[in-house]
Amino acid sequence: MTAITTTSKRAEGFGKWKADLANANAGTIIKIVRDGVRPSVFLTASQHFGIPRTNFAKLIGMSPATAERKIKSGSLLGQNETERLSRIALIEIEAEKVFGTSEMARDWLTKINASLGDTPLSMLDTETGAGEVRKILSAVAYGGAA
Repeated sequence: MTAITTTSKRAEGFGKWKADLANANAGTIIKIVRDGVRPSVFLTASQHFGIPRTNFAKLIGMSPATAERKIKSGSLLGQNETERLSRIALIEIEAEKVFGTSEMARDWLTKINASLGDTPLSMLDTETGAGEVRKILSAVAYGGAA
């Protein structure tokens, strides 16, 4: 499958990184998560979802101060932060398939969902929350209410 360079000097945007993840096999995704990702992906993800980077940092399990240090130094995000960011990207890909467009998927992820009691995006900081979001996406895809 597609090899993804996570440590290149070029700036990587969340959209391209997400597209690369969509075409990667599980082994490649594991390697990406273990290697970490450049802070530019974090920055563009925050912008993509319209969430202040301090809040987005918390969503991926990173303190705002650490996020700012990594941005300034250009150092890679750690394994845990990269895994959460990849989870967000992969769930958004699933939502795009269900809703038909990136805009509709992003809108769904960032609006309060009655079944969850919060936004689907806010649940993606844990694998359990991601599982609940996947259940709702599956219900929507197959005609169930969510």
